[in-house]
Amino acid sequence: RLDAEQIRDSMLTVSGEGDFTMGGPGVTGKTPRRSIYLRFMRNTRDPFLDAFDLPDGFNSAAHRDVTTTATQALLLINDDWTVKRASALAARIEAEGHGSRESKIERAYWLAFGRAPSPGELKDASDYLERNHDRLVREAGNREPEKADARALGDLCHALMNSNEFLYAD
Repeated sequence: RLDAEQIRDSMLTVSGEGDFTMGGPGVTGKTPRRSIYLRFMRNTRDPFLDAFDLPDGFNSAAHRDVTTTATQALLLINDDWTVKRASALAARIEAEGHGSRESKIERAYWLAFGRAPSPGELKDASDYLERNHDRLVREAGNREPEKADARALGDLCHALMNSNEFLYAD
């Protein structure tokens, strides 16, 4: 699995929000700076990085612990920071002007995984977007269906960022 900082930086990269300029002061985890510039405070740890086995900072370690826990999955699904990265990825795809549903899906796969979706993945993602769009429109009482498109794409991007292919290096 990628290290905590690599996961965070990958999410910032694919969402298009990452600030990867060199140098400067340390920042908090809420800013889109590269993780190497995050302030490390021993008594106030970043919950996202901490969940993914960030070293404690008190002792030197020859290697990092690598755990797989339910807390990590729940954090990726429910944490506001990760949901916002997925929404930003969807907004990036929309801003690039990809018109068809299939081209949006292909772009999401290229950004998240560096590859095109297989025909089966394309069909599954397209079906998911259609079902999710219809559900969101019903829940909103048929108001602003274009917002349902953006939210459905954001949900798909969130699923891609939570996948093993995104979190693990081959």
